[in-house]
Amino acid sequence: MNSIWNKNYSLFKRRFPELSNSLEVKFSNEIEFETAKNGSLSAKRKNLLLHSKYNPEKEADSLVNGFDSEKKDTAIFLGFGLGYGPIEFARKFSEPTLIIIEEDTPSFFSALNAIDWSPVFEHKKLIFIIGASIEQTGALISNCSYSKTHIFKTKSHTAHNQEYFDSIENVIFQNKQKEEVNTNTLEKFSRLWLSNSCKNLDYIEKLDGVNKFLNKAKRIPFVIIAAGPTLEKILPHLKEIKDRAIIVCVDTALHSCLEFNIEPDFIILADPQYYCSLHLEFLKSPESILVTEIAVYPSVFRFQCKEIVLFSSMFPIGKFFEKNTQEKGLLAAGGSVTTTAWDFARMCGASEIYLAGMDLGFPNKETHIRGSKFEEKIHCESFRIKTSETKNIETLFSAAPFYAKDYNGNKILTDKKMQLFSWWFEKNCTNAAAQGIKTFSLTPESLAINGIEKFSLEEFLLKPVIKDKKKIFFENAQENKEKLSKPKEISFEQQKNQFGENLKLLESLAKKGINLCSKALRSPLSIPEVFGKLNEIDQKISSSSAKDAAALVFPTQRQLDFLSEKIPNNSEAEKKLYSIRYSNLIYTELLKSINLYKKFFPNSN
Repeated sequence: MNSIWNKNYSLFKRRFPELSNSLEVKFSNEIEFETAKNGSLSAKRKNLLLHSKYNPEKEADSLVNGFDSEKKDTAIFLGFGLGYGPIEFARKFSEPTLIIIEEDTPSFFSALNAIDWSPVFEHKKLIFIIGASIEQTGALISNCSYSKTHIFKTKSHTAHNQEYFDSIENVIFQNKQKEEVNTNTLEKFSRLWLSNSCKNLDYIEKLDGVNKFLNKAKRIPFVIIAAGPTLEKILPHLKEIKDRAIIVCVDTALHSCLEFNIEPDFIILADPQYYCSLHLEFLKSPESILVTEIAVYPSVFRFQCKEIVLFSSMFPIGKFFEKNTQEKGLLAAGGSVTTTAWDFARMCGASEIYLAGMDLGFPNKETHIRGSKFEEKIHCESFRIKTSETKNIETLFSAAPFYAKDYNGNKILTDKKMQLFSWWFEKNCTNAAAQGIKTFSLTPESLAINGIEKFSLEEFLLKPVIKDKKKIFFENAQENKEKLSKPKEISFEQQKNQFGENLKLLESLAKKGINLCSKALRSPLSIPEVFGKLNEIDQKISSSSAKDAAALVFPTQRQLDFLSEKIPNNSEAEKKLYSIRYSNLIYTELLKSINLYKKFFPNSN
C-alpha cells in the first residue's frame, strides 16, 4: 500500500463510514498502469485506454468543460477509470451535486490506489453509489431532475461492465421520459386542475379517505379490471370472479362490467379531464365505491354509487387543505389509471393482485374493449371521409409503435407511451414481490411485463368463494374510519379564509418586487439597495404557506427558460441588468398565478 491509498481510503472512511465498512477491499487485476508523456499515471484495461497517453489531466479538463453550471445542477459519472474526470469536476464545480456510479468495487479501490482523490472527498455535495445493484442505483438517482443533470460516460470506463451501465442508462432514460411527460402534462392541464380542485374543495371535509381500507384485506385476492381488448374473454366470468375476489374496475371499463350486470366493488377514476368524466355519464352502480380525488371534473361527484372516497390529491391546493384536516391516503400515479388501481389494491393489503385487460398494447390491432366509451366516441364522431377505422389507425401509429412479446411469447404491437406504463409496473411489481405481494395477469395476450406472471382464468375460478371475508373487510374499514378521525383545530371555512389571506400577501409581495425591479431598471445606481429588499421579499415568499399551491399554475422550468431567453443579455450593460430583469420575470409570473387563483378560489377576493 502507498501513501496515496492511505490518504484516499482514510478520507473515504471518514466521509462514508457505513459504505466503507460494507465493501471488501479488493483490487482489479485487469487494469494495467503506465506513465503518460507528461509524467502522470495513466492506464489501460483489456487493451482499451482509460485515459490519455499524453496528458490525462488536460483530457479530464476538456471533458468537464462540457458541463453548463447555469443550466445543470447535478453531474453523474458512469464509471471513471482512475478518476481524473470526477477529480477535475470537483475542483471546478463546488455547488452542483456530484454522483459517482461503479458496481465493480475492485475498480473503485484500484482508482483510490492510483491517484489523489482528495478534491472529490472534499466536495460538499458528493454521492457515491459503489457496489449497488441496478434497482438500488435506480432508486438512489430517481429524485434527480434529469433536465438539470449532465451524464458523463466514456466508453472505456464502462466497457468492463457494459450490461450494468446500459441498464443504468435505461433507468435514466425512463426517468427522463417520465419527467418530460409530467412537464408536458403540467403545462397542459394545470389550469384545469386548479379549476376542478377549487370547485370540489369542500369534498375534502365531507368524504372519507382510502386510508380506512389500509391493510384490511389480508388474504383476499384483488382483480383489477382494465379496458384493453382482452377483457372481452374475462367479462362472461365476472360474476364468478366477484365471488372470489374484490373487483377494482378502472373508469374506462365500467360500462363493460355493467353490461354484464356486474357492479364492481370499487371504481377508480383519477384523470381530471372532462372526457374521463364521461366514462361515468348516464351510468350508476349503487353497490360500488368510487375512488377518486378532488381534481377530477366536478360531475364525477354526482355519480350514483354506494360511497365516494378520496385519495390524497397530487396537486398543491389539495395537499394544503388536506394536511390541516384528515389525510386521505396516498396512491401512486404512474400515468395510467390502472397504476392507481394496482396501488389501491396494494394499500388495502392484498398479497395477490390479478390484472385483466391491462394490455398496454394492441392485441389483434385493437385499441379498447368493444362497447367502451372510447369506442363509442369513435363511432359517434366518424363520418364518410374519417371513419372509425381511420381513427383506430391514428391511435395505433400516433406514439412510435413497435413490436414486443405477450405472455405467450407472441408478438404484440405496443408504443412508447405504453412502454412508460410497463416500466412503472415492472419496477413496482418487482419491488412488491420482494415484500410478498405477487402480481398476475389473467389475460396472457397482454404485453408481458417483468415482475408480472401469467395466471390461467380456469385456475383462478377454482379459488374458494369469499363473500364472508369481503363482508368483514368492508365492516373493518368502517370501524377504522372512527379511529382515523381527529378533532379539528379550526373549521374548514376558517382554513379557506386563511388561504385567501395568504394569497393576498403573496400578491402584495409580488407587486412590491415588480415595483422594486422597475426602480432598479430606471436607476441602476439603486441596484445594490434593491437587491437587499428583493432578498427580504424572497424570504417572505418562501415562508408563505400558500407558495406551493401557487406553484401549480406557475410556469415550469422549461417555460421559464423559454421566457428568459427573451431577456437581452449580450452587451456588458445588459448583463449587469440581467438578474434584475429575471427577478422581474419571476414576480410577474407569480402575480399571474395568483390572479388565476383569485379567479377560481372563492375566498381570495
